[in-house]
Amino acid sequence: KVHKVFGNEPSTTNNRMELLAIIKGFEWVQKKFKRSVPPVTVRSDSNLVIKTMNEGWKTKKNLDLWEDLGRVTEGLTIKWEWVKGHALNRYNNECDRIAQEQADLVVGNLQLAASSGEGGDFFCEKCKKGTRGDLSQKTPDSPIRVDCTHCGKYIKFAPKTKENLKRTKSSQKSMF
Repeated sequence: KVHKVFGNEPSTTNNRMELLAIIKGFEWVQKKFKRSVPPVTVRSDSNLVIKTMNEGWKTKKNLDLWEDLGRVTEGLTIKWEWVKGHALNRYNNECDRIAQEQADLVVGNLQLAASSGEGGDFFCEKCKKGTRGDLSQKTPDSPIRVDCTHCGKYIKFAPKTKENLKRTKSSQKSMF
């Protein structure tokens, strides 16, 4: 039986999404089987996940997700198997297709936000709106910070393009 669990996030990495997919899968398994979860086999093309679980690779990034994975797998019998990605593996190819679909949705949402009447060089995940962004810089050498014009949440650091530097300078002048 196949049960598909999927989703997306803007501004993320493939490692975070691979970990989150496994966590969400285990959450579903625990909900379905309650207290008597049968032995589970996890097949993934992620060397990071499989080698961490089988060989004890150290976790240096995404510690929040590694902690969640430990929580949802505690006490379970799990076999961790690596499968070759982009090969003739029906389920791995289906996962890749779904992952690409979800990534395309994020890009589509960003494009929609950018073309909306609210302006939108950036997309704010907190208020779900496109925003031109408030650009600021502590010093001329520091990165350009982008905050949402609607809710003030930090979004990302912007590249130091001529346009962004100009917008940063003009916004600093207007602050005084």
